[in-house]
Amino acid sequence: MKFIQRFGAILLIIAAAFFVYAPALRNGFVWDDTALVLRDPLIRSWRLIPEGFRQFLFLDATGANFYRPMQRVSFTLDYALWGFGWPGGWHLTSIAVHALAAIFLYLLLRRWWGEGRAWWAAGVALLWVIHPLHTSAVTYVAGRADPLAAMFGFAGLLLLWISLEEGRVKTGLWRLGAAGCFFGAVLSKESGIIFMVLALALLIWRRVSRGEWLRWAVLLPVILGGYLLLRLTAAQTPPPASKSRPVADRPVIAARAIAEYAGLIVAPVSLRMERDVASKQIEGAQAGRVSQGSNGQTLVGMILIVGLIAVFLWCRRSLPEAAVMIVAAGIAYFPISNVTSLNATVAEHWLYVPSAFLFAAGGLILRRWNSRIALAVVGLWAVALGVRTFVRQGDWYDGQTFLLRTIEAGGDSARMRVNLGNIAAAAGNIDQAMAEYQAALERRPNLAFALLAIAGLEMKRGHFAEARKALDLAEQQPGFASEVRVVRGALDFTEKKIDPTPVYREAAELSPLNWPLRKRYLNALVLTGHLPVAIEELRAFLMAQDFRAETWQYFAELLTQAGRPDLAAVAHEEARLRDVRLP
Repeated sequence: MKFIQRFGAILLIIAAAFFVYAPALRNGFVWDDTALVLRDPLIRSWRLIPEGFRQFLFLDATGANFYRPMQRVSFTLDYALWGFGWPGGWHLTSIAVHALAAIFLYLLLRRWWGEGRAWWAAGVALLWVIHPLHTSAVTYVAGRADPLAAMFGFAGLLLLWISLEEGRVKTGLWRLGAAGCFFGAVLSKESGIIFMVLALALLIWRRVSRGEWLRWAVLLPVILGGYLLLRLTAAQTPPPASKSRPVADRPVIAARAIAEYAGLIVAPVSLRMERDVASKQIEGAQAGRVSQGSNGQTLVGMILIVGLIAVFLWCRRSLPEAAVMIVAAGIAYFPISNVTSLNATVAEHWLYVPSAFLFAAGGLILRRWNSRIALAVVGLWAVALGVRTFVRQGDWYDGQTFLLRTIEAGGDSARMRVNLGNIAAAAGNIDQAMAEYQAALERRPNLAFALLAIAGLEMKRGHFAEARKALDLAEQQPGFASEVRVVRGALDFTEKKIDPTPVYREAAELSPLNWPLRKRYLNALVLTGHLPVAIEELRAFLMAQDFRAETWQYFAELLTQAGRPDLAAVAHEEARLRDVRLP
């Protein structure tokens, strides 16, 4: 009977996940999917998985601090199964990972709470799996790091709980399985480390023996040490320096973030990936005033903090397991609480794991309250959440739809406008693209991406003076020296017929491992009659980075032009080994 009940609950969770996210199977790739999926050379062959552990994300793009090799492994599976011809297959994998995370959450809560509350555990997992707050992590392919980390983390906590049960045989294997899952969680996303902290909290709550403490005192440092060894030895392009929030502002921002998240949990009507609740505070401080709206959000956040503390104290006396869930939610929430400076102040996908434990605490309190009216209200709310998630999938249909819907939902940022301009420029709508880039500069003056794009469009128009003016401004921004040189070289050639090859070489030397910049320089060498030099330059590049199938293909093309079809065949075979979909 227990097996049937467990199996039925799992089927219900899977069905709910796939039903509310079914429209995503029609969606394409959007936003960072371009860099992390379409342009990442390390996901195109199983042979490149070890190299994926030696590289940070965002190759050939703006540097980032994201070391997430397990996400790359999952993308490698997707590329082998679906290629790029059916993006729906990639969305199918993300939905499956999300469903698995919910199943492991259900099994963990079921074992933690006991068989008498098994259906309550299933209800919490169901609410969590359909909540629209998670669409940024599930519908967005590049956001898969959160579901992966949660899948491994919840599985690790479940295996840890099993290993602590008395009378279990081969507890060492369960323990090692838990350790392996925690390692997978932190390799999926940096915040996966919270599951090791949660493991420590669970050991404290269970009051384990000294021997068990000693075992985990060895395992957890080994996991962390292994992760740091991989991360610190991986190749990384440092991200551009960013200004951190003043320490004095962080308590206010933290209170506002809690108020914002509370609104998103209860009434997720206006959804977008990121938002900045600090902007009003900063603008108000600069103008010598703070708006009433921002003051109100701060006050609501402070009230919520006090209320959560009061609920925790009540649960500690009357409902200890709910108090533990609140502590777990707090541990998971701490890294995103704005106590430290983040690249945004609020992001929907950051609440992916904390919300699971928050819902668990709410489920236990609701069961203790034992009110049919409250239960009916929660049921209607859950139905509304499922409908909102189903409808939300259309916002991610393609790149332009995603950008426009995000702007409509209040996310009218400079980044969104630049990307809209890029789409318009690719379609040949120069005037529309210029309008979007100018709109981006109104929101963030001297944004290098917008200035470089404007320079390129002005060059196409023949407005060379305006192009140089935009380039001069872009050159003043740190971290864009290579890109400025590339556009300047093209501008010199277009206006004055000056050979751009030396400038392209400078750009390539400034970013020696950037393949698009290197290829532009090599193309210039070939076009100016320096084919042997291009071949030797490319051979040297392959010595530094031999994992790119595209680079080997280009090498084969140059060797063919040089009259060496035998070597070209070898180069093409090297390319085929690095891309399972090459003929």
